[in-house]
Amino acid sequence: MNFDSSDNSDAHFAGKIKTQTFKQYQLERLIKEGKVIPASQLADAKEQVLIREREFQEATEDERRHRRTATPAPGDKLDTLPLTRERFEE
Repeated sequence: MNFDSSDNSDAHFAGKIKTQTFKQYQLERLIKEGKVIPASQLADAKEQVLIREREFQEATEDERRHRRTATPAPGDKLDTLPLTRERFEE
């Protein structure tokens, strides 16, 4: 059987062939299963932790400043509140 390669009129594009090494395949499988976290995600998680820690430190400092500068309400005002709520009955 003689095949003429110049006559490929019925040939069509079937897609790109995916080639990867066994190591790449294993790593891809582990990432899909969630056992391995890519370095980019680790970096993002670390950045989020640092941001949360910085915000927490700022909030504690603000709370300290507020407690130092705020004046407490008089004791009699806290004991006898002017507004009371009565139970609604039909």
